[in-house]
Amino acid sequence: MPAKTISTLHRILEMLKVVPVYPRFIHSKDVCTHLNTIDAGVSKRTVERDLMALTEVVGLTFGDSPDGYKWSFSFDSSFQFIPALSAEEALSLKLVQQHLKLFLPSTSFEKLNALFKKSDDVLRRDPDTKNWPSLVQTMPPSFTPTLNEINQTIIDNVYAALMQKRVLQIKYANKPKTYKIKPLGVVIRDKKMVLACIYEGFENVRNILVHRINDSELSDETFSDSINMSKYVDDQATAVTLSKQKIDVEFHAKGYVKQLLEESVFDETQVIEELDETWSKATMSVMHTVELENWLLSQLQNIKIIGPSVLKERVIKKALDGVALNQ
Repeated sequence: MPAKTISTLHRILEMLKVVPVYPRFIHSKDVCTHLNTIDAGVSKRTVERDLMALTEVVGLTFGDSPDGYKWSFSFDSSFQFIPALSAEEALSLKLVQQHLKLFLPSTSFEKLNALFKKSDDVLRRDPDTKNWPSLVQTMPPSFTPTLNEINQTIIDNVYAALMQKRVLQIKYANKPKTYKIKPLGVVIRDKKMVLACIYEGFENVRNILVHRINDSELSDETFSDSINMSKYVDDQATAVTLSKQKIDVEFHAKGYVKQLLEESVFDETQVIEELDETWSKATMSVMHTVELENWLLSQLQNIKIIGPSVLKERVIKKALDGVALNQ
């Protein structure tokens, strides 16, 4: 290949390396400065001529400004300066696009649009993976309703406050009062965003539902409080707890629940003992939560609750109240 052609290709590649994705931009003069650190003698006119020729080819956008032309990749261009994707990488990105939107601020998610578009192109061309997204689906573990759309600005403010450790001012649950909170972490649970936070004037960590925040505003006030979110979740802190200590639960199970116990682990303290062909005994030390009661209630046709008595009494009362209500 002629030396001149190699030099031109090198220049174009170096230019594309420094062009950001819209809404960020870079001026022609800054691209020129970058190139001249590698190969002196490249003019601003040459830079603009090359970039102008690439606008349709690789999805560049440009605009005028007091400092000259400014350049960006279109936010959804699949030609952004990113390496080729393997089919496996493309499939992973597709799963991120489908299932992890709640886990990222919208600004971060939108910056992945080019990768998502590129992954779609890769999957379409690969015979082994092009149909995979339609062949593997997820479903909620129970009858779980989907919440109405959450205000994206509120989600973005929550994530910004988390990342920047800034106090967030909120209005919550249709109450007129404004609260100041220190966001500490988010748990995605049953399609809901649960925010662990500390209210101003308090020291204990509380959980609030992001979809119940009616308004939010980032303040300039910062904080240093933090918690170990992994331990927080392991300790069932996001559940509705009914006691401060763990309780020793024992129940006998048959049918579906007996099989479930053979195939699954509810807790690391779980011990299963087969009583006969029909029944198995399960014991475990867990937090007493509303979720535990509701699960036992939902499986009463296959469970005998042995103890503790307070748990058994509460579950039976719920069952009797439900029967009375529906007779």
